[in-house]
Order: sequence, then C-alpha cells, then structure tokens
Amino acid sequence: MNRYRKGIAFASLLALSIASGTAAAQSPLVGVWTIVSSDTIDASGKRSPTWGPNPRGTLIFAANGRYSVTLASASLPKFASNNRMKGTAKENEAVVHGALSHFGKYTASDKAFTYQIETSTYPNWDGTTQNRPYTLSGDQLKYTTPAASGGGSAELVWRRVK
Repeated sequence: MNRYRKGIAFASLLALSIASGTAAAQSPLVGVWTIVSSDTIDASGKRSPTWGPNPRGTLIFAANGRYSVTLASASLPKFASNNRMKGTAKENEAVVHGALSHFGKYTASDKAFTYQIETSTYPNWDGTTQNRPYTLSGDQLKYTTPAASGGGSAELVWRRVK
C-alpha cells in the first residue's frame, strides 16, 4: 500500500475514532484491512469474483465500535464528462454494479461480528443489522455475507494493513 493510501486509511480511522465518544470492547478486528478477494456464491455453489479479478477495498474497524467498508472493481470506467453528476446510463450502471460502501456501528465476538448499517450505497441495507461469521488467522480476516447485495452469498478475505 503506498503512502497516499496509508494516509487516507489513517485519516479515516482517526475520523471514525473521534466520531463517537463511547468506547467498544477491544477486539482483534480493530484496525485497517485491505481486500484480498471477494467471491459471490450462487445457489448451485458456483463461485465468481464479485468485484473482478483485482478488487479494491478498505475495511476499518475502530476501537469505539464504528466501522466503514468500501469495495470496488478495479475496472470502473472513467466518466467521459469528467463530472459524476453527468455520467451516461452505461457509466452509472457500471459504478452501481462495480462498487459498494457502507458504514455504521459494529459489535464483535470471537466467531462473528454484527454490522448495524446506518447508510449504504445499496439503500436496501440502510438501517439493517447483519451478522457476519468470521475466522481470523494472523493478519487474514475471512467472513461470509449470507445474503449478498447482488444475490447469493459472498465470501470475503481481507489482509490487515500494517
């Protein structure tokens, strides 16, 4: 991760830490994570990369119980107008299909964490509470999303940013 990305991740974590005056129990999840892989699994068990072969993403768990996650395909198109408010239908569709972000509060145990989603770029998740079973092995976090935003379930693998 280059210095610019580390700086953004640090600033985001700092902002999350300051945003709430209540401290959550210390969790091994606290920190900044970068996406390694994300697969969607359909009803037949077929796996496909949710965000393409080289996904981009950051997951931040703050010690105060706040979190933020952003995921995107590495192949999102640039907007010809150079104005996000004037994207073509095709450009806008590519962004909706190729990116997801949400933030809110979380709680964690040693086997699962729960997102209390305040706001998401997928509005159907706004105000929902979602459980994520996980495993943590060294600097690798792996969890499942039982009901993924694009259908099926999802398995995500993250690596801790040092």
